[in-house]
Amino acid sequence: MGNAGRLVSLIGAGLFIAWIFTFHVTGIEAALGFSFLVLVPLLVEEVIKEKGNRAERWLYKALQASLPFAVAGAISVTLTPGKEAGWWAIVWFIYTLLLALGGLLRVLGRGLRPLEETVIDIGLIYIAIGGGWLVISQAGWSPYLPYSQTIVQLTAIHFHYAAFVLPLAVGFFGRFRAEANRVRKTYMNRPYAILVAGVLAGPFLVAIGLDFGPPVEVFTVGFYVLILVWLSVWWFWISVELPSWASSAVRLASFLLVGTMGLSFTYSLGLMSEAFSVSIRQMVSYHGLINAFAFSLLVTWAFRRTASPQRHSYTTFPISKIRSKGYVGSEAVYKQGWSASYQMEKGLIPTWATYRSERFDPSSIHPEVRRFYLETDQYDMKADVKWQKGFRKLSRVSHRITSRMGQINLPTSTSMNMTGEIVPVSDQLDGRPQVRAWVRKNEATEEPVFTALYSYHKQSGETYMNIALPLPIGTMTGVLKPEKDGGDGLILTSHLRPDSRGDEGVYLTFGNWTVRTPIREWFHVQVQGDRLVAVHNMSLWSIPFLTISYQLMKKEPDS
Repeated sequence: MGNAGRLVSLIGAGLFIAWIFTFHVTGIEAALGFSFLVLVPLLVEEVIKEKGNRAERWLYKALQASLPFAVAGAISVTLTPGKEAGWWAIVWFIYTLLLALGGLLRVLGRGLRPLEETVIDIGLIYIAIGGGWLVISQAGWSPYLPYSQTIVQLTAIHFHYAAFVLPLAVGFFGRFRAEANRVRKTYMNRPYAILVAGVLAGPFLVAIGLDFGPPVEVFTVGFYVLILVWLSVWWFWISVELPSWASSAVRLASFLLVGTMGLSFTYSLGLMSEAFSVSIRQMVSYHGLINAFAFSLLVTWAFRRTASPQRHSYTTFPISKIRSKGYVGSEAVYKQGWSASYQMEKGLIPTWATYRSERFDPSSIHPEVRRFYLETDQYDMKADVKWQKGFRKLSRVSHRITSRMGQINLPTSTSMNMTGEIVPVSDQLDGRPQVRAWVRKNEATEEPVFTALYSYHKQSGETYMNIALPLPIGTMTGVLKPEKDGGDGLILTSHLRPDSRGDEGVYLTFGNWTVRTPIREWFHVQVQGDRLVAVHNMSLWSIPFLTISYQLMKKEPDS
């Protein structure tokens, strides 16, 4: 990935030093400027492990362009709040929106798993809230709110540190836990999930507490303090596994976090008891500045030092380049020029050898199941379509839509015979290898049902079935992992495995942007007695909504 973030932060550090010695800036303003010029580029660079997908390329370009935006943010906090300072703050706010969009695209493309990537993405989204509060502060709008200018500025800092630096650090910690399969038991994921939830809820709990005041503030801040003390203990515990200097940095950062959060809780207790043992000035000087200049820099440096990778290179697999021009139907392969020739193919795949890997041996699958995929055109299909209760009314609406676009055109619950043909598709047009279109129609009505473009891709030592369904507005892609069913049957599944290391999923692509949908599907093909059967199950998250049961019958020799 290069050292773009390090270079930008080094230049930013020089500008920061020159800035604080040239202008009279307060501690709050210095903390904001340090975030703009130094911390943000260092942390964003650590987020981006590779430029394989569109979202991370977006973040990388934003990182390269960050310095002018950061300077604008520093200029804003240097000026007296007002119109001019507000305009400079808007420039930095625009940059935070670019980061937030990158985080949103990452989580949409990947889904909510694994958790360590999700907490990073939400941290990227949260910083835009900090950018918005900076605009409110520097534009001089705080008199219109029931808060003082100091509280508004502190809220801007809060969302640049507690809501940005801390979630990213927790995400990098999660990457370290997942590296080399350090997390071997499912129950070990639960504490981390609770920690992530607490860290992400914390900034809002503190904001709620500030808004309502004592005694609500004591409980909300107290809960957040407990979460962060737990985090500090956990970091201290795992620090022995870190490289020496990183280990020392994490331990010191843990001590500082416990101390500053204890100060924060003492401040809240003082407000409730009206003892005021800790003043707002002391809170800024000790809690705020220590966290900004010591804790944040230590954890950033430490987890950059570990350089733990993502579990998997998500959404970097090939997507079909073919797009439908309007209605798809059963003739699109020919009418829209997708076909490589007018010669028919026999099967959906040319050979099972392509799918052989350490985790999957095609020879263990029943010969009849393997033959179906190699000689698909030699089988008649009868399909029983069954929509689950609760989705049947929706199926009538969806059928009206899908019949108009001639794709994924499933009727309401019924039985039907299907006819089909397999046509070779131009690999050059599609962008994937050995592409074959399986065009299926309702035999009775001649209505098109599916036009699916079958291919494959390899990643991390595995081969996936990569199935594209061209749509008038984009492409739906089913990435299915082949595996045994415990016997000699075949399962093709889009369910992401428990360790989240894979490409499995159902995706939608619009233009160049690909997002993972909550749809899950799996095919189970097996021999039952003397019959070959297949079941196609679909669910929305874990809620089943459709089952298609197929009887696959070998055609008679004279048919």
